[in-house]
Amino acid sequence: MSEMKAAKVDAIVLRNPENVLFTTGYWPITGWSVFCLKANGKSSLLVPESELGFLDKQPVDEVTVLPEENLSEIYDPYKRIRSFIGDLGLKAGSRVGVELSMETLATVHTGAELSFMGNKTLGILRDHDGFHLVDFTDALHKLRTIKTEDELGRILIACEIAGLGLQEGLQHLGQGVSEAELASTIEGAIGTVGVGHRGTRLARGFAYVMSGKNGSRAGLPFNVSSKRKMRAGDSVLVELNVQADGFWADMTRTWFVGKPSPEHQRYHEVVREANEKAIEYAKEGVPVKEVDAVAREVVSASGIGHMFNHRLGHGVGFRLHEPPSIHPASNETLGKNTTFTIEPGVYGRGFGIRIEDVVVARSDGSERLSKFRREWG
Repeated sequence: MSEMKAAKVDAIVLRNPENVLFTTGYWPITGWSVFCLKANGKSSLLVPESELGFLDKQPVDEVTVLPEENLSEIYDPYKRIRSFIGDLGLKAGSRVGVELSMETLATVHTGAELSFMGNKTLGILRDHDGFHLVDFTDALHKLRTIKTEDELGRILIACEIAGLGLQEGLQHLGQGVSEAELASTIEGAIGTVGVGHRGTRLARGFAYVMSGKNGSRAGLPFNVSSKRKMRAGDSVLVELNVQADGFWADMTRTWFVGKPSPEHQRYHEVVREANEKAIEYAKEGVPVKEVDAVAREVVSASGIGHMFNHRLGHGVGFRLHEPPSIHPASNETLGKNTTFTIEPGVYGRGFGIRIEDVVVARSDGSERLSKFRREWG
């Protein structure tokens, strides 16, 4: 409510699934839900009829149902969104906070399609009694950065599920296994053992495996698993993103097929030390650029600083990548219960090595939520 007061808005209207999850605890599956919170504290939620079973409790003052598709007319959810907004009782000319600048979004469980706040929904708001739309995106990011204990618990569960997938992958690691095969094994495990783990209803994994020479490109902002088959001595970098009931884990482990060369083993030890030192340093109130510097100094002191060519990490939780950016040029500081990644890495000709963990900042230190083993094999 304080952020709404600061923005001088009479209400906020949110449709992006990750923000509905943040404000209500309910994670939309198809993305047609709409949440409204008015300045007087009254809240309303539009929910598709097919998703009512996923409302564990009454998260808002009033729930309105979006009827299912039927054969008498073509499905038009915007008709119900329009009437939902009209029933909110907002006065003409009201200032309404919306997600105007949120152009990177977390996928929903359906995966193939994501419904979000776009021009059609915004048009309904603009047309209704001349509402004045206010960009509430920065306020949302600020609020989302600080997690509740319940939210931290759900991120921990996502990390545990990621660990289950990695364990299955480690057992299938070996010569002749392709990157795509290993990635599929990990994703399959998450889909089978992740669902039901500590009450999780919806879990998906997105694994990217880069071995040998392909690992040299693992520092790029995208990853690809290829048909390349692993060979003895290869580094095998596994980037794993896991979504569990709307909350995200982001973990990377680097293994080797057989025993690594002494040089690669040393690199792995340096990266692990950089990871551990940065986690030890991070806590509430610490500038994120200092956390980045701690890890970078460890790598540089080993003479391979030029191989560490990306930021140390980023926020994670309601989305895979969110504020803050753990970057040497950032002016942000860590808040209590901020969740973020620590992921130092080095990349050279014929290899890539990265260790990534999900961490939460506390007032007296930090806690690693991704507890899966970090050894190379």
